[in-house]
Amino acid sequence: MKTKLNNLILWLIVFAAAFDVAFLLQKFGGAYESEFGAHPDEAAHYVTGLFVRDAMKTLPSCVAQRSATPLKAFGPTAPGGFYEHYPKVALGVWPPSFYLVQSAWTLPFGVSRTSVLLLMASLAAGVATLIYGALRREFGALPAAAAALLWLCGPLAREYYGMIMAETLGTLTMLGATLVWGRFLDDGRKRDAIYFALLASAAILTKGSGLALVLMCAFSLLLMRRWKIFAEPALWIAVVMVAVLAGPWTWYFRKEGMRVGGWEDNSGGVSWSFTSQAVPYYLQKMSNAIGIAVAAFALIGLVARARSNGRWAAISSLVMGIFMFQSLIPVGREARHILPATAGIVLLALAGLFTIARARMLRAEGAEQHRREQLWVVLLLLLTLPFAFMHHQQKCYSGFRPIASDILQRAQSGTHILVSSDARGEGMLISEIAMRDHRPNLFIERASKALVDPNGRTWDGKNLREKFSDDEQLLAFFTGGKIEYIVLDDALPEDKRAGYHDQLRRVINDHIGIFFSVAETTVIRDGELQSKPLRLYRVVRR
Repeated sequence: MKTKLNNLILWLIVFAAAFDVAFLLQKFGGAYESEFGAHPDEAAHYVTGLFVRDAMKTLPSCVAQRSATPLKAFGPTAPGGFYEHYPKVALGVWPPSFYLVQSAWTLPFGVSRTSVLLLMASLAAGVATLIYGALRREFGALPAAAAALLWLCGPLAREYYGMIMAETLGTLTMLGATLVWGRFLDDGRKRDAIYFALLASAAILTKGSGLALVLMCAFSLLLMRRWKIFAEPALWIAVVMVAVLAGPWTWYFRKEGMRVGGWEDNSGGVSWSFTSQAVPYYLQKMSNAIGIAVAAFALIGLVARARSNGRWAAISSLVMGIFMFQSLIPVGREARHILPATAGIVLLALAGLFTIARARMLRAEGAEQHRREQLWVVLLLLLTLPFAFMHHQQKCYSGFRPIASDILQRAQSGTHILVSSDARGEGMLISEIAMRDHRPNLFIERASKALVDPNGRTWDGKNLREKFSDDEQLLAFFTGGKIEYIVLDDALPEDKRAGYHDQLRRVINDHIGIFFSVAETTVIRDGELQSKPLRLYRVVRR
């Protein structure tokens, strides 16, 4: 009993230390001051989390009324429902796990920026704690802590736990699934197969890239040649559990990403043109995700340990499986897709470092060997941490928060607001309003939908056609419609400007008596102050 208590205290200390590091790096990176615009999907992840949270809050009413009526407002086509108020909900395009975790956190702790970023710090701390736990027994506490620190300080990990994105939860669940799978390969215990099924299902229901765990399992079996495992009932119990838990959602929404045009190649199959570019791209990103030194040691670790036991076979196969999956499935080339592999790379790097430190020609006796191993760990830190902070990027997107506050002070309940910007700008305004609004209250309309031909809409916002053929029709839309406020982002980069935005600017300039400017603010994008302002207009009907 005392041993279990001591172990629990140790894990809590490790988690708390990792959380503190993640929090400090978030603060250092400007995450708590920036709006949700560091990635085009960031605001959508946040608003979708609000959507699921608010839906969950209605469940007691459903139980009390013995009816699903309170949930009708959360249907995708419900008139006046959540989607119409805050049109950045993408449940279905993305699976539900991340939003369920957000909801479980924000129900007790609130929906503020600070709250959700602390959730991200907690998820990052969870990954670091798993890394520590995977290495401590074999290499010692200090090397394990150093590996956890390396992952937390890695540029790619730091970037994405500084945002409201699903990648960190995906890393946590995929790494957890990999470690228990490796334990199952070594020990064959039924409970490890069940733990794997639960974690793998959670990973798949966090991001579709969780399906790379299928390749992880296949590669690890090839490495270890554990063919007898197919006769184990526990394996098939795990397969059935994953199919039941993650299969229905994954199958039902399997084409949703392609339908909205979110894939780089929307043909639905493997594309050689994509793969030929993805392979060198992801090789380079994996090398630079934490540092060249870590990547070099990881390669040594993979060669030396990939077939030593089930655990190292699973860790090695995680890295290889993610690389192959992302190189074959044409969802787009973004470094964030290989974030779960970075945890495996750090684990392999420490194994590679100790392979060198314990090589016969370098080996010493007793305490001297231990001292030398610690020096090798210090060397890895010195080779890596300066690189990590040299490539540090501040998260700095702002300008929409003051406009959102102004709207919330001025607008009456049910007011309709139109925002014209790119995906990041629209998302920043919607998330800033939704965060503070008495949901559901204000209606926000995106110009990229309201002013665009429905047959020409795309997820990436490219090649959009105007809905209104001339300026007079657009003017009539405003004077005879519901829009009371317009947020116009003239700070849009030229490559993000669309014809409907310029048309809207012309109509406002030509009818200044109808569109009355009530507020403006400066915009910062990626740390750069934009030369043109963000303006709020009131539509005056006569």
